Amino acid sequence: MQFVRNSSGLVKNASLLDATMLNLANMGAGLAIFTGISPYIVKGAVLWVASIFTFLLTLPLVFLYTFFIIEIHRTGGDYVWLSRKLSGKIGSIMGIAIAFNMPPYFALSAFFSVSAITTVLSVIGSLNNQSYLVTASNTIFANDAFIYALAAVAFAIVIGINILRPKLGFTLVSALGSLAIIGTIVAMIVLAFNIPDFHTKILPFLHAFNLTPTTYHGPTFSLPATLYMIPYFASFAYIWLYAGPAVSAEIKSEKGIKYNLILGSLMTLFLITVPFFLMDVAGGYGFNFGLYPTGTYNFWSVAMALSGNEVLEWFIGISLISWEFFVMAFGVVVFARYVFAFSFDRLFPEIFSRLNRNNSPAYAHVLDLIVTLIFMTVPIISPLGTEALYSYTPLAIAYLLLVSIAGARFALQSKRKGMLVTAIISSILMIFMGYEAFTNPYFGVVENGAPFWPGIAYIVSLIGLGLAIYGVSKWYNLKKGINIDLNYKEIPPE
Repeated sequence: MQFVRNSSGLVKNASLLDATMLNLANMGAGLAIFTGISPYIVKGAVLWVASIFTFLLTLPLVFLYTFFIIEIHRTGGDYVWLSRKLSGKIGSIMGIAIAFNMPPYFALSAFFSVSAITTVLSVIGSLNNQSYLVTASNTIFANDAFIYALAAVAFAIVIGINILRPKLGFTLVSALGSLAIIGTIVAMIVLAFNIPDFHTKILPFLHAFNLTPTTYHGPTFSLPATLYMIPYFASFAYIWLYAGPAVSAEIKSEKGIKYNLILGSLMTLFLITVPFFLMDVAGGYGFNFGLYPTGTYNFWSVAMALSGNEVLEWFIGISLISWEFFVMAFGVVVFARYVFAFSFDRLFPEIFSRLNRNNSPAYAHVLDLIVTLIFMTVPIISPLGTEALYSYTPLAIAYLLLVSIAGARFALQSKRKGMLVTAIISSILMIFMGYEAFTNPYFGVVENGAPFWPGIAYIVSLIGLGLAIYGVSKWYNLKKGINIDLNYKEIPPE
């Protein structure tokens, strides 16, 4: 058994497949083609082209992360890079903020995984005249208490698997990812096969959900409109790169370290671009534009509607649901690694870097469960609170800007020109994304041209949490004669 290092006990369990799957889940391609992007389309924006543009613009960030992960593959990933190569204080505060930015996202994924279930039940039930499925979708799965209980049980099961055996945690991510990807590809094939008769075969679905195509007046391609959609694709999928780096000390092979990020990004490009391209070829731009804003009409519901076979409908539907649980499974693995790294640096109590007999950071997982269950109550308590949780993107953009600056500084010190170029380009992209985040209501900090205070309060509270924990930890350790700032002059946790 090969340990990460004697004082940590983490085991090198992650393969190239596992690390790539973690990144795929981090980016959530299957959810981007569900209701993550298409309802927000603007006239002239071609979604599959915008996806390609976004991939190309975010490639420098992918390369920057790849440079970093090759040079410094440590548990906690970008938290270690930021705290060692820019500033220990900034890295600690923002590392904690971004880590505790994750449970709200996981909570929303767990809570709204039920939206995928309701979509599957309602589509299959409506198409096959199975009223009991439609009833279940509209009643049982519309009950907030039931949704919370179902999501909580699912999340607790994933936590339990990771506590019992970390290797099974990686295996679960890869298994769910494989099912999700295969199902997405099958849905693509179904859509492609039905292109010649699309408008005839989609009619039963439209009638079942009272959807009426509208006559479209406008451009079928506008470069400014297409470019306008780039922040949507970036924020929903392409900039989320912290998963592989967070577990990089546990990746077994050099190939796994080098290629997990680029493979995850390329697969995300494929899994987002091709579905939107097929939708345009099959339905036509104007037809899709009139129906996308309903949310009911999307790649997944259309693929199920065109299947013509109930077994195939269920397979595609289960694949959509698996994307939601895929995201939850990756989140459980990654959050625990950040908490482990904080504990290793004495920011958090020592207990959180203590492993159980199965070499699992069990206490970190329990903390994840508690925090996520708390955040899962927010959609029940307050719609405004739910909107505030969507403000995780602006905080992540600020964090990625700091990582880019850290990359530029490290590149100058180590004389790595390629890394310096990618860091500078990434910084420019993050500045643009930052402007979008604070001017576009989609990102949760403005509404109707005015500040959205719940979202702003959410961001400030997370940064405040990081500041408070850093301050208390430094004070507590200084009483014992330990200066935690000295941690950042070396490169554990590893």
